[in-house]
Amino acid sequence: MKKKVLILSGPTHEYIDPVRFVGNASSGKMGAALANEALRLGFDVDFVTGPVSEENLPSTSIYRVTSAQEMLAQADLLFDTADVIIFAAAVSDYAPIERKEEKMAKSSDDLVLHLTPTPDIAKTLCRRKRNDQIAFGFALQTSDGILNAQRKLNEKKLDGIILNTPATLGSATGTFTYLTESTVDPWGLLTKEACAKQICALFSVG
Repeated sequence: MKKKVLILSGPTHEYIDPVRFVGNASSGKMGAALANEALRLGFDVDFVTGPVSEENLPSTSIYRVTSAQEMLAQADLLFDTADVIIFAAAVSDYAPIERKEEKMAKSSDDLVLHLTPTPDIAKTLCRRKRNDQIAFGFALQTSDGILNAQRKLNEKKLDGIILNTPATLGSATGTFTYLTESTVDPWGLLTKEACAKQICALFSVG
């Protein structure tokens, strides 16, 4: 039986009203590169994605979601059957407490938004991660990258985490560092396809 890889990709959009949202800048290119490489290696791939361009979608089982809550709900259904889970989505950290049903009219007054934290998808799902499952995540940091990536690795109970920077967003390349509980491995400047090969090589042996 083929091993199965679950990949979470793209941004989430947390809507304020029917046309405005809070979200992260993510093209979905990294997630697509990961899916394409896993497929090339012969894995079955389940792909959960937030809103991205069609050109950044792989040819596999795609589950489209919009919000962080929807992404968590869909990934929750697929998690237990996955051998490898890769949390590559740029999930919005906050969502509006109230969503307006009608488009808000523009005003000259300041607009105050009340936001609430969205669920931590990796942390929530990895609470029940089995010993025979492997989970990887990403950490995009602007400062104290190694320290913050290691903290996220431990808090989310990941087996490995890939550190990158905002320069990676929407780009074909990025500077990546791979961390485990005991190692720090600078991969340097790579295309996202090359980074995907590095990640998939971590679990494709044997």
